[in-house]
Amino acid sequence: MIGTQLNRRCLEVLHSSSVRELVRASTEFGLSMGFHTMAAMVVTDHSPSLSEFQCVTSAPPEYIPAFEDQEAAQRDPVSQHCKRSSMPTVWDQKFYVAAGRGDYWEQQAPYGLRSGIAVAFHLPRGRHFVFGLNSDNQSCGERRSRLGMMLDVQQFASHVQAAAFDLCMPYNIGGQDDAREIGLPVGELDALRRAMEGLSDWAIGQAMGISETEVLLRIRRATQRLGCTTRYEAALRAIRLGLVSCS
Repeated sequence: MIGTQLNRRCLEVLHSSSVRELVRASTEFGLSMGFHTMAAMVVTDHSPSLSEFQCVTSAPPEYIPAFEDQEAAQRDPVSQHCKRSSMPTVWDQKFYVAAGRGDYWEQQAPYGLRSGIAVAFHLPRGRHFVFGLNSDNQSCGERRSRLGMMLDVQQFASHVQAAAFDLCMPYNIGGQDDAREIGLPVGELDALRRAMEGLSDWAIGQAMGISETEVLLRIRRATQRLGCTTRYEAALRAIRLGLVSCS
């Protein structure tokens, strides 16, 4: 996907104001890549024995119970790969058969899930995010084009996870009173705002007259003050708190 198109879609899903908008933007991105449905799972580990899950998908409603079955996920090879690794994976029938779980592929194939790409993010504070795009084709693209496809999906998914956590399991930061209490310095807000606009850390430094290292430090401090783990989450929270605006 052309860089400007990918950036536009990333910003669109990042600014989703509801789960429905997030699903729509993610599905449209998938369609542009040749996939027909999306699925995402937000997980927060509260303790070793207690985890909170929330799932969203554009797959047929009759598939949702199987998608939300956490016991089944423990045996699903794609879910297990995502549990262990943050590397994107391409899956199809051969992937399931090689893992000795061809029956799982047979169960989901009637719902149009025959191949796809899945990627996971394992974040601090016991937070995990899994994002997948699914195809009703036996294979999701030619082998030589898969690397670029996986990189695009991974970049898009990093924005989806920021919006998904904010919509599904937000941090304990509330309205304008909390925004005032955070008290982000102008320099940190300025650096964060420019990062939201897609500028590189080097370009931000040039515009603000500071070093690239100082840009990194300001964005890191802003992210921590906002109670977030990535600059994408911080940008979304800053927008929703009215601390910054993004055209």
